[in-house]
Amino acid sequence: MKRAILLTVAVVTVCIIFSGCNTATENGVSLHDTPKIYDLQDEDSLVTMPTVTLYENGNALLSQPPISSYAILEIGKYKIDGNQLTVTHNDSSSATFEISDDGDTLTLLSANLGFTKVGAVYKYRSNTDYLSSLTKFDGKKLTLDTLRKIAKKAPNLAVSDFEKYEHFDIDPDSHIFDIEDEYTLKVIFAADGSTNCTVERNSSGESFPLSLNGSTGYVFDAFLGLASIPKCETRKWLDYFGTNEMPWNESKELTLTEFPGVTFKWTSEKVTAGDKELFWGMPVWNIYLTDLTNDGKPEFCSTVSLGSGMIDNRIIVFDYVTDKMYQLSDRMYYDYFLRLDNGKLMVTQTDYLDGKPLVTAELQLRNGEIFRFGNTIEDKNSVTD
Repeated sequence: MKRAILLTVAVVTVCIIFSGCNTATENGVSLHDTPKIYDLQDEDSLVTMPTVTLYENGNALLSQPPISSYAILEIGKYKIDGNQLTVTHNDSSSATFEISDDGDTLTLLSANLGFTKVGAVYKYRSNTDYLSSLTKFDGKKLTLDTLRKIAKKAPNLAVSDFEKYEHFDIDPDSHIFDIEDEYTLKVIFAADGSTNCTVERNSSGESFPLSLNGSTGYVFDAFLGLASIPKCETRKWLDYFGTNEMPWNESKELTLTEFPGVTFKWTSEKVTAGDKELFWGMPVWNIYLTDLTNDGKPEFCSTVSLGSGMIDNRIIVFDYVTDKMYQLSDRMYYDYFLRLDNGKLMVTQTDYLDGKPLVTAELQLRNGEIFRFGNTIEDKNSVTD
């Protein structure tokens, strides 16, 4: 009986917390009231956790103030036990709040997260009231189908792609669009001239960076549940990098089910498909196969050396489907090489002079080029200067 009473209390509390989830209409615009956001009261939000966000599916987000160098980038979870709400991120960072009887107030009881204050009070802020307080621009309704078409322009999205659609302005460079009461689009014109576009699912807080649509692992239709990315297991064809086993005068052949009727051939100086040369090196040290373009077919990913006298190691990715080659190189500044680690194809950046490993990251294509990470040529020049 006691367990049943506790369960009833928990269910009632959840219902109170999300009692504002029904959509409302104001000025002809449907404004959603989920997620539920609780704002810090009577404290300095520059140094104390500003907001607590709860989503319908049990996800949650604890924000960090601008003064913090630590930001929680992943969605957490929340649970309710009686009149207490506990939000947990990564099973390590958590905060527990007391819930008021009406569900509109949270009071922080304890936290192992920086920039929090026990006793801090957070009040529910109606999303309807919040959006209604902003400047509204009338225009065409931005539908999900229209947004899918716009997303195909990534990474070349601009504010002008969205300005004719109905939206709210937080400030002249920050705009909010309601997408069929299910998604929220945030468009921000950044100081560097770029446009940051993020789509968030209202029920869960899951987000998608629209400008990365089409990059490795980023497919907007997959985020929406309208498509699935074909699985293509990352695998090694050959790897002689860092060894003395290079068969300089031999060749190796490979056939792939993804490319029927095609025989790929490796020799130390090039890779071919029939009579067509795909890429070359001095030598071609290794070749891995992985899908970086989300089409379910593998690209040829290789560490090659190039140069006469002064030699550098670089990464080449060849997409046989589109007959396109990508390169990652910083000749005479940094070298790069590939290796397979727990099923992931990793790139390591090394110092050009002494070969010391500097940074390692997963190989990805972003915005139509190999994702550049780690140290830059400017970093090297600043040290030299």
